[in-house]
Amino acid sequence: MLELHSGSAVDERIDALAAELARALEGRAPLVVVIAEGARRFAARLARGLEARGIAPELLELRAHRSSGTELREVVLDACDASVFRAREVIITDDIADEGRTLEAVGALVRSGAPRSVRNAVLVSKPARRRAAVALDHVGFEVGTGWIVGYGMDLDGAYRDLDWLGVIEGTE
Repeated sequence: MLELHSGSAVDERIDALAAELARALEGRAPLVVVIAEGARRFAARLARGLEARGIAPELLELRAHRSSGTELREVVLDACDASVFRAREVIITDDIADEGRTLEAVGALVRSGAPRSVRNAVLVSKPARRRAAVALDHVGFEVGTGWIVGYGMDLDGAYRDLDWLGVIEGTE
């Protein structure tokens, strides 16, 4: 495994994303949608960054998943009442935007609830693998190939607790 970004670099970048979002939100408290387990750490750090800037986000965990090992499958969403998004500032957070299909599915659900605005914030983007036309408003890092692990991201449960981002070369 190769280290891509140190823990301090990841934390600094997330704090910068929180500053971007705070400016965009102009003091309005957002609903931060946390996609699956991998995004929890990223979303929590982002929320702390917003709170440090006087914005009190509300977190909503929405289970959305599509991977098993390194195999990507169809998006599976747990049930969610879309009315929770009505007239809200919504930030959809995900650990990684790979093909973009998960963000696309969650975004459709969120928009069906008539939010005031919707923004996507991801820790990692893999633009070369994008298959869905999804806008990424706030991106931590762009990466190339390989399976990304650490800072909440895993490979079959392993590596999730790393404080830094790494890549397992030879996988996709």
